[in-house]
Amino acid sequence: MRRVKAEQAFAEVELKFKDRRIKLKALVDTGASRSVISKRLADYLGAFTPLEKPYELRTADRGGRLKVVGYCNVDVVFEGVEVPGGARFEVAENLREDVDLIIGRPEIDAWEITFTPEGPRPRKVPIEFEVI
Repeated sequence: MRRVKAEQAFAEVELKFKDRRIKLKALVDTGASRSVISKRLADYLGAFTPLEKPYELRTADRGGRLKVVGYCNVDVVFEGVEVPGGARFEVAENLREDVDLIIGRPEIDAWEITFTPEGPRPRKVPIEFEVI
């Protein structure tokens, strides 16, 4: 079986929660099975909800693990396009210092993100969801 190489790129994202908002570059990673936000950013937005039972996610780094301590639901604008209903991100307290947001496979698929020479972009604008 042929293994598909994970693609990674950065994208402009705006996150909003109540009266707080922030623009940042997010890592879009096809190899990530979850979408993850740093605890410091979730706290800044005031959107952090703790988990009763934190858990760990394995990372691509050898022996790496992220400690997921909660989640947050926020409004999202991805590359200038609003995501209907926003998104839920897992909150990790030990995300690497240079990344505050990782957009993983579930959102890449749901938002139909394609990797172009200019960077990740939604395939369709506006972003629409289907229930089949």
